[in-house]
Amino acid sequence: MISGAYQQRRLIMGWVRGLLIFGCGLAVYFFSQTSLIIGPQSIYIAAAVTLVAQGLSQLVNGIRMFRGYRVYRYWTLLVITTLLACNAVMLNMHVSNRWLLLSNLAVLLWIFAYGSRSLVGHGKDFVANVFWLCCSLFAMVGLILAIVAVKVGLADQASLDGFGDWSIHAYLVSFFMLVITAVVSLLLLVMHVKAQAGLQAIATLDGLTGVLNRRGLQEAASRMQAVSQRIQLPMGMLIVDLDYFKKVNDVYGHLVGDVVLKSCAGTIRAALRGGDVIGRYGGEEFCILMPNTGEQEAMVLAERIRRIIEVTPVSIAGVESMSRETQAIKCTVSVGAVSSETVGYVIDALFAAADQNLYRAKQKGRNRIVSNIEQLLDKSPVKGKSAKRHASVIA
Repeated sequence: MISGAYQQRRLIMGWVRGLLIFGCGLAVYFFSQTSLIIGPQSIYIAAAVTLVAQGLSQLVNGIRMFRGYRVYRYWTLLVITTLLACNAVMLNMHVSNRWLLLSNLAVLLWIFAYGSRSLVGHGKDFVANVFWLCCSLFAMVGLILAIVAVKVGLADQASLDGFGDWSIHAYLVSFFMLVITAVVSLLLLVMHVKAQAGLQAIATLDGLTGVLNRRGLQEAASRMQAVSQRIQLPMGMLIVDLDYFKKVNDVYGHLVGDVVLKSCAGTIRAALRGGDVIGRYGGEEFCILMPNTGEQEAMVLAERIRRIIEVTPVSIAGVESMSRETQAIKCTVSVGAVSSETVGYVIDALFAAADQNLYRAKQKGRNRIVSNIEQLLDKSPVKGKSAKRHASVIA
């Protein structure tokens, strides 16, 4: 967690400043309970509450920045100004302690309510649950402050005079410190988890197209093969190659080539079914893994992909190196299709057969599909129950 926090040190500087100011406020408050103070104790307590409120405000702003929400930088200044104005006016006018306490409690309640709203989790994953826990802790503090405010508002003068006892404040301050410590620790844990997830994504995703890279593709293929073989369902594979891609780079430049790759990757991904997996197999080659897919279904999906790419020109109007006359490029693909029905479940055999079929598709003139469908038709049909689709399970 410490390593993750150090890598994100710019992001959490708001937390650090807020906690430092919060600590200074607690130090002033503890000092006000000693016999070393000079002047009225209420002045020190008001200054301590102001510092605590400022520190909490900066901490909440740092949390909002971490969550990606809009940060209102003037909010901290508004909190300080409100507290200073209320405390200065009420202390100078010798207003009853009841109203002084209520005004400070109202501002602190406002801060914790705003922080609780900023920590609401979205989703059902581990990170969202941690945010919900932090949100609940902040909401609990806000509820306690609301109860204390009601108690102050309804208390008689004798009870109100005893409210400043150190024993009462010690419990409240200790609880607040524990909550702040727990929330910051949990947020550091979230930061560590996100950093690990980011490293995992970098290791398994292709930076240009956003699909799986060769390593991620191998891992996905191994998982799909294990499940497919265990429940005896076919597994299909396609290798899709962009035709004449080298000419695109030579004629239009590598920037246009990158645009074509990203566009085709997005087009293929949009044509897939739930449970299908796409990865970048080589320079201009994409591999598609298909659970519970036989040779005929693989041919159908391959034809859908080939047709969509053929009729969908790639727009290159936004590329700076291109002239305005060239607005789009038409692309075609060659596809090698295979399934475990003809070559078995061995991953290397599936890759080799799909690659061989792709080579045959190029030899036959490109913009076409080649598979082992002839081998399947030569086999005698096997009686048995029709397999149900388990794509969602395998994915």
